[in-house]
Amino acid sequence: MHITEFSLRRPVTTLMVFISLIVVGLIATRMVPLEFMPNITFPGAFVQLPYPNATPLEVNENIARPVEEVLATLSGVEQINSNSGENNAGVVVLFKQGTDIDIKAIEIKEKIESIRNQLPDDFEYYQIFKFQDGDAPTLNLRISSNRDLSNSYELLNRNLQQRIERIPGVGQVDMYGVEKKEIRIELDPARISAYNINLNELSTTLRQANFSMSAGKISDAGMRYMVRPLADIHSYEDIENLIISDNNIRVKDIAEVHYKTPRRDYARHLDQKYAVGLDITKESTANVVEVVNLVMAEIEEINKLPEMEGIQIYEMFNQANGILSSLRELFNAGMIGAVFSIFVLFIFLRHFGTTMIIATAVPFSIIVTLGFFFFLDITLNILSMMGLMLAIGMLVDNAVVVTENIHRFQRKGFSPQKASLLGAREVSIAVTAGTLTSIIVFLPNVVNESFISQHMYYIGMAIIIALLASLIISLTVIPLLASKIKPPKESPKSTLIDKMADKYAGFLRWFLERRKISVLFIALLFLSGAIPLSFMSVDMFPRVEDRRLNLQYNLNASYTLDTVKESVDRVEQYLYDNQESFEIESVYSYYTPDYAISTINLTDDDKAKKSVTKIKEEIAENLPQMAIGRPAFEFISRNSSEQVRVFVQGESMQELEDLAEQVAWRLSTVEGFADVRSEAESGKEEIRLTIDHNRARNLGLSSSDIANVVSGAMRGQTIQRIRGEESEIDVVLAFRDVDRQTMDDLRNLPISFGENQTTNLSSVASMEQKQGPGRIFRENRKMSLGIAINLDGITSEEARREISAVMNQIIYPTGYSWSYGRSFGNDMDAMNTMLFNIGIAFFLIYLIMASLFESLLYPSSVLSCIFFGVIGIFWFFFITGTTFDLMAFIGILILMGIVVNNGIVLVDHINNLRAEGLSRREAVIQGGRDRMRPILMTAGTTVLGLLPLCFGTTMIGGDGGPPYFPMARAIVGGLTFSTVITLIVLPSIYVILDDIGIWGARIVRASAVKV
Repeated sequence: MHITEFSLRRPVTTLMVFISLIVVGLIATRMVPLEFMPNITFPGAFVQLPYPNATPLEVNENIARPVEEVLATLSGVEQINSNSGENNAGVVVLFKQGTDIDIKAIEIKEKIESIRNQLPDDFEYYQIFKFQDGDAPTLNLRISSNRDLSNSYELLNRNLQQRIERIPGVGQVDMYGVEKKEIRIELDPARISAYNINLNELSTTLRQANFSMSAGKISDAGMRYMVRPLADIHSYEDIENLIISDNNIRVKDIAEVHYKTPRRDYARHLDQKYAVGLDITKESTANVVEVVNLVMAEIEEINKLPEMEGIQIYEMFNQANGILSSLRELFNAGMIGAVFSIFVLFIFLRHFGTTMIIATAVPFSIIVTLGFFFFLDITLNILSMMGLMLAIGMLVDNAVVVTENIHRFQRKGFSPQKASLLGAREVSIAVTAGTLTSIIVFLPNVVNESFISQHMYYIGMAIIIALLASLIISLTVIPLLASKIKPPKESPKSTLIDKMADKYAGFLRWFLERRKISVLFIALLFLSGAIPLSFMSVDMFPRVEDRRLNLQYNLNASYTLDTVKESVDRVEQYLYDNQESFEIESVYSYYTPDYAISTINLTDDDKAKKSVTKIKEEIAENLPQMAIGRPAFEFISRNSSEQVRVFVQGESMQELEDLAEQVAWRLSTVEGFADVRSEAESGKEEIRLTIDHNRARNLGLSSSDIANVVSGAMRGQTIQRIRGEESEIDVVLAFRDVDRQTMDDLRNLPISFGENQTTNLSSVASMEQKQGPGRIFRENRKMSLGIAINLDGITSEEARREISAVMNQIIYPTGYSWSYGRSFGNDMDAMNTMLFNIGIAFFLIYLIMASLFESLLYPSSVLSCIFFGVIGIFWFFFITGTTFDLMAFIGILILMGIVVNNGIVLVDHINNLRAEGLSRREAVIQGGRDRMRPILMTAGTTVLGLLPLCFGTTMIGGDGGPPYFPMARAIVGGLTFSTVITLIVLPSIYVILDDIGIWGARIVRASAVKV
């Protein structure tokens, strides 16, 4: 029994089923989580390796390189990059597509643990971060006040961090800008020498002073007791009274013990005030909007506390705002599009009841889709919302075709019940095949393992579920409702649509009778695509500048924090003196002794009077000069595309720095390149100790003993942690600040040896002052250095050609070379992936149509609509000046499934008319006449549904992503063009291919007769 026949025989059952689906969908809709981006993983991980108070060379040799070497043994590794700087190193590991990064993260941890004994003893911890979209902080807050917050860790931790951590749905809260207090044991060198204290032995003694362990069980009076020796230290007074030597010398005899905030080597400003940062990340299953609302409500309560008076809390980034903004804009665009679509339907149908019946397909399909989101564990995010937005214009297509065919049978005199059955049954295979073609274009993306395909999964699933729901309702509920209402009365007067149909049939007859003209027209139409293609700009990830500027200070050396602060303050004052002119909303600065950056947040687009480029030029014109650096703007893109970079590679970092400066100078002369700069960092001046091995051996010392003493005294070392009231407290052993400032302090550092004997460092080591290396970069275990480039008015593909021309002119030393950055590789990977997916989708569409028509030739006529649709995209992009990007590729993919629907419906109807006895020419003309109205209706509803996005500025995630308009324009331009082609050119191509088939069959028969 056909599904339509069942729905007509059992109307109550049919309606109950669909009402149940709506109720379940509405209930599930309330439970679908909202989030900014789905939890999409990228096959890569970042290993952060902190090592405080160490030089870049020391970090590179002792930590980064051993970690690199062991991680290179992992299977599936494509690239390993590292950078080593003062106090830390970072290693990026990229794996092949399809790799399970969760498993690889475990393997990375196991590999690093296997070489833990090769790393320095005072290397404490490392962190592994997986590359995934869903792990980004949900809320970034900044805290500032007129009072000094630098020593307010306990206040902010107690009143802010801990209270937010207790909120349901909050997974992690990171606070930075204030440091937790620590217990510092500050040694007096004079007393160390007087008491002949060995620093290495002192460190070991203090490490062993605090313990709690299990020592078994004993029995007494029939009871069993656990024995647990304790030597707990609870306060710094306990540490002062620890005995550290045989002659009852205590810690307080050789050192001062303090509980205080450690010295900061960084600072943050917000609006010229010291600021503290707070990053809040939700749990993976939590609803973003709910969590943010709970956090903001808690912050309102926190602001009422007397202790928090005078402290302001600002939002720097709010995922919920992006989601709600995107939802609002999509809803508005969808509503406008829906109104346009209903208006088009009414214009063609001239019957309010029929129009409303068709329109029911939209809300029903959307509700069912959201219900399936819940059961398939798909969140409502910016990608799935984009899929729903794209589906809205296509949801009425099947209903339009079915309803129009039912009315055709009603006009022939059939009863409403019989007309509904025959009309729906006749086109059921065609609309099913058309829906499958729209769905199947996403199959390569759903099953493919590429990074783009992971994103396309969420877009595709939304469209697939919605279209399947619309197909089911068009074959069940639509015929049922159509059979219950009065059909539209036949108008005695010819309507505008009827006149259009008559004119179209006449033109089609004229066009089919002139084979040479039709062939010439088709050929010229196809070749015309070369004109816009030659002028079209292609950029897979176009760099759309955000209303936010990053001003890099590019410090030329390492300075005191106060020196850097002076320069930052001057720049900030200059910006705020011109705040209105530069359209500045706020300025956020972060700086360290060797790095500084100011993030300038500009006013929103709707309030802006100047372009970002114009503001950059005005700021740079009178920017205060500074001796310690060379400020330059860094590119920020709304769609998170990387800044363009080119790399030079070799063995010596010094040679690479010279080479990078030469490359930067040459590239800066190229038109379209702005703010070209080498990423080389100047090294700090350092004191190098050369240990006299003979003298050290005579004193019974090894080189490592002396190095450990110097490291512990100058850098300090965390010897243990003790339990405090709220958390653990670090205990740090180091010399007093006043005793580790000058060269003389270093020379006089006491070194204990033998039995109660002490000498100075200068007696066993010589010292010289030299410049150390800056940050060390390595790519695939080879030294590498980048040159950053901002693009000004040119695409990345044009930049690629310009870079290649310049770089190939440079003569490189033996063993040195250059390579493109990942931004270019990403462009090529994205384009290759999309072309592959489009090719597979093309093949799958052909398979479906060949099965439908039982012919190898007829599908070719329908596939021609895709080619002409792409030509329509080229022309539309040429007229509107749109750059062809990844979103346009997505538009082509969706367009492929849409444009063949009209062709399938037309060719299938022509074949049915020929089967009823009409001649080929009459069947083609009559089929075109019958299908003109539904084709124009389906195309009109889709085009008008996307029109608000086509010419709007709506962006994915509000202001957080690329704009929708390239994708919308691709669908609108291609569909409009292909609709004309379907009605005019497709019938001619059908006839030509049918003649070819007849000619081929004649040849086969003739050959068979001869045999």
